[in-house]
Amino acid sequence: MGRGPPKSTAVLTLMVILLTAALAFLYTAYSDLQERYRELKHNYEALAPEADVIIINDRDYYSVAKELIEAANESVYIIMYVLKYDPGDPDDPANALVWALGNASARGVEVAVIIEGETAETSEAAYNYFMKVGVNATWDREGVRTHCKLVVVDRYLVLVGSHNWTESALSYNHETSVLIRSEKAAEAEIRYFNQIWAEATATGG
Repeated sequence: MGRGPPKSTAVLTLMVILLTAALAFLYTAYSDLQERYRELKHNYEALAPEADVIIINDRDYYSVAKELIEAANESVYIIMYVLKYDPGDPDDPANALVWALGNASARGVEVAVIIEGETAETSEAAYNYFMKVGVNATWDREGVRTHCKLVVVDRYLVLVGSHNWTESALSYNHETSVLIRSEKAAEAEIRYFNQIWAEATATGG
């Protein structure tokens, strides 16, 4: 019987096959990344001309958030990881933001809040307050961590960044957020809010 090809030839052939497959995979992945980049670039260019962005650091966030909510005429949508309400502490700025939401709802503004469920022990007092004053609120669905700190007001103002609604974040920590004035940005974030809200309420959040 004839002998097969030398082992070195077989190994080389296998290496060529594997290398060809790897190159094909990398080419496909690169093509996908190019397509994603073009999509992101298009979305950015569509947004950039009309977006007005203001950087908000540390304790400046509180006054900006409070003014936005107090001036709201139509709607306030919020996703918050931690929302700590402590009415026994008159100096806690988070309380004023919670009360501002209640007041906005009372004057006819649509207010809806999504809170991360794993922070329920800390955020439950705020949730209970919202239920008491008629603010629409829900915990996010189980199995996913919602780490957003997002506020959308009147469908054109977006406040987003690292600030939780806690005394430490609003008074002591180094935190940074941005205020974006853009209907397109607000529309995108409202779609995102509605997606999370639908998931949360569908599972009894």
